Amino acid sequence: MRTHHKLLKACLRQHGSVHQHCHDRSKCAPRSGVSLILVMFALSMSLVLTYSFIQTQSVQTQISANGSRRDLARNAARAGISDALNRLNSLDWQGVSDQYERPFQADADGDCRYAVSFAAVGNSLSSVLELNVSSRGTWTSAADSNMKSEHEITARVRLVPRIQGRTILPGDSAVASDQINNDGDFDRVTDYVLFAEQGYTSLNFDPATRFDGNIWIYDQYNMFNDPAWSSSVRDTYLEDVGNRFVAFPEGATSLSDARISAPHPIAGNVTFYNYPNYAVRDDLSDLKVSWSTTGERLTIPSTDYAAFSSYRLYEGGPLYQAERLGSTLYNRTLKPTADNPLGIYYRSGNLSVYDSVTIQGTLVCTGKIYFYGKQIHLTAFNWKDDSGDAIVTDSQLWPQLPSMVASNIEFERETQTTVEGAIVCQGNVKGGGCSLSYPSALNISLSGTATAVPQGQPYSTIQLQEYKILSSLTSNGDYAIWLETTGTGNTGTTGSWYPIVAFDHGQQQLTVRGEIEQSTPTSYRIERHKRNLIQIRGPVCAETFDFNRINEWVLYSSLWNDRKSNWNYTNYLRSILGMSDIGFSEWLEYPGNFAGWDSYYQTYGISLEPTLQIQNLVEREYRWEPPLFQPYDGGDANPELAGYRWSLIEWNETN
Repeated sequence: MRTHHKLLKACLRQHGSVHQHCHDRSKCAPRSGVSLILVMFALSMSLVLTYSFIQTQSVQTQISANGSRRDLARNAARAGISDALNRLNSLDWQGVSDQYERPFQADADGDCRYAVSFAAVGNSLSSVLELNVSSRGTWTSAADSNMKSEHEITARVRLVPRIQGRTILPGDSAVASDQINNDGDFDRVTDYVLFAEQGYTSLNFDPATRFDGNIWIYDQYNMFNDPAWSSSVRDTYLEDVGNRFVAFPEGATSLSDARISAPHPIAGNVTFYNYPNYAVRDDLSDLKVSWSTTGERLTIPSTDYAAFSSYRLYEGGPLYQAERLGSTLYNRTLKPTADNPLGIYYRSGNLSVYDSVTIQGTLVCTGKIYFYGKQIHLTAFNWKDDSGDAIVTDSQLWPQLPSMVASNIEFERETQTTVEGAIVCQGNVKGGGCSLSYPSALNISLSGTATAVPQGQPYSTIQLQEYKILSSLTSNGDYAIWLETTGTGNTGTTGSWYPIVAFDHGQQQLTVRGEIEQSTPTSYRIERHKRNLIQIRGPVCAETFDFNRINEWVLYSSLWNDRKSNWNYTNYLRSILGMSDIGFSEWLEYPGNFAGWDSYYQTYGISLEPTLQIQNLVEREYRWEPPLFQPYDGGDANPELAGYRWSLIEWNETN
């Protein structure tokens, strides 16, 4: 029994162990599967990380390669812009049409080059001297030509021409100049207020004509010959004019030292190419005008009208077209634009100019220009904007084209025309003979001192120094102000008329048509403006000049003898009264001496008051024709100064 019990317990223990073993096996199988999954997951993650790492390395390699290619393109663009700027400052630059491409670097991976181009900006008048210089650097794959990397640099530069008279800064030299020399004798011709190149009678003029400056005459001239007066009356008149308007500095007796004031007809020296005849020499002696002869024949260069029709501002610059004109001008204002920066207005054939025409620039006519109208004003472009601010440094030194270039020119008797600047005429200048005439406005007279400053061309502001009542003035040009100036050489006290177009009573300012700068107070007078008046403020050159007489000066010889007899009697009476004699010219100016005569004489007398005046009181640099500038050629002596000079305005880079 006990043995059986032991066997049973052993059996139970045995079965219990088997059950436990089976239970343990059921628990081990799932744990082994999870481990396998974990191992497989770890292997997968390792593969992903390895692939990602490899891919990252590939991308980084590609990025590095792309960056290297961009760097190559950028460096090529920078090399190109440096080359372009150096080229601009040398004689190698071919102008705005200059374009070229050059290699920068090449290897097995690809080729790198740069392309350079130049383009005018020209979107405003102030930017006509500017250029955009572009350099595009390009890397191209050797394996695939469509695979490229590009970089572009654009530099905006401005031409800074080296003009004569400029301030010399470090690195610059007065030897270098970009101004183009004028053809032939033009520079010397414009030293004279009037240059008559040819003709037996090179100059013909009568009373009421005045020349403020030196004159050059090829042959003889006729002066004051239209009045039908006897030689005795004529000599008396000329001697009186010389005594009345010519003064000598203290201690001086030479005519070359004399100061000749308005309205004397010739305020300067007369140079003859052919020796003057006795009558001419005698007239000049009576008028106290110095004269000389020269064996050097000066000539006017031939006009190339095509140079004005299409032109460049500077050699290598963009090409501009002059504005074409019809056969007439009336009520027009013409001024420079970005498309026509020098303001050249071109007429093929004859041209008639009527009322209310203002031209800021150069009027060019292959035929004859007739001036018929009132309120006509021509002035050469002065490198200033509409507000009067200079668009270039030292604008007063910059060369100007003539205000007018023509084959022939004629001023009608009743015109009211002002020309500021040089006139070039290949043929004859004629006309004038304007009679005194004033508008039917209130006859007022104001005087004092004033200063003047130029504004937007062709206007200036006059500042009165003493308070005046200005309410009687009008702004339509019926009134004008005479500003007194002193010329150079023999020219003494003189001046010019400027029509008033606006006034400010509170500020005591006038706006006038005409360009004048007067920093120190000078004498003025305000009166009604002459309706018939020709004023030229600049040198005039032509083959011959034929200026008309004033009709009121043409009297019968008996009437001139009567005038002289009455003048002598007046001085006889003055001597009895203990008064000094009055000169013949002054006596003729007094309307009270013409009782019973025509109303013209009872109003104005017979006066030398100029209705045609040519003066050159401001020194300017004139250029014969466009272009104005060319790159300086330093040659072997100064190669470092060759080419133009430019200033950098703006710099842009884009990929």
